[in-house]
Amino acid sequence: MKTVRLGAGMAFWGDNIRAAVELVERGQIDYLCCDHLAELTMSILGKQRAKDPSRGYTRDVLDLMRAVLPTATEKGIKIVTNAGGANPRSCGEAVAAIARELGVTVKIAVVTGDDILHRIDDLMDAGVPFANMETGRPLADVRERLTHANVYTGAEGIVEALEAGADVVICGRVTDVALYIGPLVHELGWAPDDWHRIGIAAAAAHAAECGGQATGGLLDGGWRDIEGMEAMGYPIAEVSEDGSVVITKPDGTGGAVTVATVSEQMVYEIHDPGTYLTADVTGDFTQITLTEVGEDRVELGGVTGREAPEMLKVNIGYRAGFVGEVQFTYTWPDAYDKAQRGLEFLRERLKRADFQFDDDRVEYIGINSMFGDRIPEPVDADLDEIVVRYAARCQSASEAAKIFTQSVPLYNNGPAGVAGIGTRPPLKELYALWPCLIPRELITQEVELMEVAGE
Repeated sequence: MKTVRLGAGMAFWGDNIRAAVELVERGQIDYLCCDHLAELTMSILGKQRAKDPSRGYTRDVLDLMRAVLPTATEKGIKIVTNAGGANPRSCGEAVAAIARELGVTVKIAVVTGDDILHRIDDLMDAGVPFANMETGRPLADVRERLTHANVYTGAEGIVEALEAGADVVICGRVTDVALYIGPLVHELGWAPDDWHRIGIAAAAAHAAECGGQATGGLLDGGWRDIEGMEAMGYPIAEVSEDGSVVITKPDGTGGAVTVATVSEQMVYEIHDPGTYLTADVTGDFTQITLTEVGEDRVELGGVTGREAPEMLKVNIGYRAGFVGEVQFTYTWPDAYDKAQRGLEFLRERLKRADFQFDDDRVEYIGINSMFGDRIPEPVDADLDEIVVRYAARCQSASEAAKIFTQSVPLYNNGPAGVAGIGTRPPLKELYALWPCLIPRELITQEVELMEVAGE
């Protein structure tokens, strides 16, 4: 019975490539599946591409390819990645340049079709509303501030690329699970509308896609028992043609694969476990079973799938102003009372500077910065120190900059015992997401091949 071993090489842009190197060198995998993208990542990459047409992909893929491409090619391990981000073609050319530099013979496929920014106006004219899924607002409200518009596409382009003999497949904004579903459809001969098996593929992919989260990272219950977090091994999904799935990791690596670690990953970001929506299938995980079948080996069963949704989600981003902020610390005695007077001072200074803002917030680092007003403000008169962060969202960078300039006089004009204002912090431009849908029949993936002949 044929079994395919898929290693989770990367879990986010900037992830350490060490785990991917270990998977290639001693994980006995068939595929290295690398996820570099998140929602905000696409906004950053779209901004980079706008400044430089050769940019727009996650550049950590370059270090990754230098580290693993020679060994992966020698062992016949194929690499599937969405590092192409907002510019898959440029990413493909950069990877090809590395292959030439290393003297590696490789066939590279670039999968496109997810980027619809250039089609937005035509699609709107054709009746696609792009209404915000959360607010119902029309896209016209932010149309002039868009940074990118990418559809979460499925595995069909990856399958086509692999069937054309690609060794490396570089995608844009395919779904995270498509990076795994594509190889499984190709290798095991599963039909793309075999919803039960594609549901199994989606579950296996979801178990592995977030890297160390399935091998003990972020484990809430029992984290003290996880050894070797500093050298965490990343998961391997073993999927057989009969639909059986085992999650494991390379021998000798840190972390652990247990029912607890896999369970926490399986409930991550799925919302309704009976309707796990992906571009390839609607997964049903309500009857999932997890069974430890050996050391660092958990069998996954009981999952299935239904027909893929008729609509695909679109990741649209737009510029949403700037954040200005300042932090300052007051010490005992009367730290909290001094902080309140310092905030009063700052707000009055900003008012006199005709400060224009959309929203602001105050938080106390180490007390309620994570939970906001769900945690009452501290009133303990014996606090040794209190760190205050004031931040505001503004439409312009010049308004946001006022927060720091008007806070500096706290050093000698406000209450005694202040510290930590420091130098001017960098202004942060904000990017917001516009979640919406598009009929899947309007999206077609395209595959381009390039061959590099090593010396």
